[in-house]
Amino acid sequence: MPIKIPLFKAKSLGFERDMVTFFVQYGAFRVITSAIVDTGCPFTILNENSVKRSRIPYHDQSDSGPVLIGNIQLQLKELGVCKLYFRDEKNQLTTFEQMVYVGIPMVKGYLAQELPSFLGKDFLNSHSLSIINKKGEICLLKEDE
Repeated sequence: MPIKIPLFKAKSLGFERDMVTFFVQYGAFRVITSAIVDTGCPFTILNENSVKRSRIPYHDQSDSGPVLIGNIQLQLKELGVCKLYFRDEKNQLTTFEQMVYVGIPMVKGYLAQELPSFLGKDFLNSHSLSIINKKGEICLLKEDE
């Protein structure tokens, strides 16, 4: 049976984007976030503000070099492999394991504080997920293997 994870449209960084809400489990810590589904982003990145609220100890994690998201430079902190929980179209929990990073803006200001999380190409590729957009339905689709 294929898995369909519904996406929603929301305005982020000035444009309407395909987004999804999920929660991440890191050890005993959990954080809920909404993320842009971004096929151009090479990593799965949690925004720093949502991770701060969860009390996940991310400052001591190893650095994975800076990356540019648009014109904003982020320092990535490697959380390691975490469990990501999504609700499918039948409201059942679907779990994936994925390497996750925390994105810390290298610049300060309003825009840097409002950066969203990103569900990147690494997640889509490693779990063989496709973005489907037909008849008003937008979802992530995982076909039976």
